[in-house]
Amino acid sequence: MENPKNIGEILRVLRIAYDLSITDLSEKIRISKSYITEVEKGKKNPSYKILEKYQEGLNIPKDAFDYMLKRNSKRSISYQKMLLNMLKDVVSL
Repeated sequence: MENPKNIGEILRVLRIAYDLSITDLSEKIRISKSYITEVEKGKKNPSYKILEKYQEGLNIPKDAFDYMLKRNSKRSISYQKMLLNMLKDVVSL
């Protein structure tokens, strides 16, 4: 998979890295499955409030989440997954 080209692709990578289905994520962050699908396909751009729900629902530190969103074009998917795994380890401590 190439580097994500838009925010929806980044959010999809995050969902997959956390091993969540669209249904699981929908229940976790209280956003409809159809909205998540449209965001992931790039048909909708999520608001800041929606992005906060992702960040909080996935327990990703805000600074790390912001960094991943801003720097995605310069990072490979494998690097992002490695970073996510490190974040998961930190969060579970």
